[in-house]
Amino acid sequence: MYMTTRIYDFLAGPCLYITLPLFIAGLMRKTLIILSGRKNGLRFPVVRPQVSLPGITGTGRINVSGVVSVLFHITLFMAPLTAKAHGILIDQSWGVLPPAIDPAITRILTGMVIISGLFFIMRRTFIHHVFAVSSWKDYAAIICVLTPFVTGLLSGELVGPYEMVMVIHCASAHIMLVAAGWTRLGHMVFYILGRIAVSGKDS
Repeated sequence: MYMTTRIYDFLAGPCLYITLPLFIAGLMRKTLIILSGRKNGLRFPVVRPQVSLPGITGTGRINVSGVVSVLFHITLFMAPLTAKAHGILIDQSWGVLPPAIDPAITRILTGMVIISGLFFIMRRTFIHHVFAVSSWKDYAAIICVLTPFVTGLLSGELVGPYEMVMVIHCASAHIMLVAAGWTRLGHMVFYILGRIAVSGKDS
């Protein structure tokens, strides 16, 4: 119990000063790679949909995967920002208390992240052409993202051994942040940068 508490105190506090620089350094590295690619004439692959609405195909059909993807990425950012416990930690560390959000909203957003993440796991597992091009890295990426949200939901509902759940929650959150800077998990930010990189280069 004492050791678990000490680990949690480290992960919830000082470890952030290690994780954030690694996260920022990873994003800067990828940014430089993209900018260097633009300078050298590298074209980034960009899909140009016929209809601008997300999740709607050119034939007017609803693309379920596209809709779920949009919800997944939005709630992925929103859920942590609305968590009351995160606001308390920010206040303790930097003296800035974010606006209070109803915990029910955080639970709903967290649930949407988990459900949409499970959708992607099922899609990769049971749809043949998706499974054929999937590797263990794809599953690891999804699990890496989902773990902080699952454990966050469990801790909020007081399910399981609280101290251990919180240790896993904090540790997995740190891993996800670092991975977002140095692996494919940073694709959301760099898809946008990729679009900027090819702007003005199309004939």
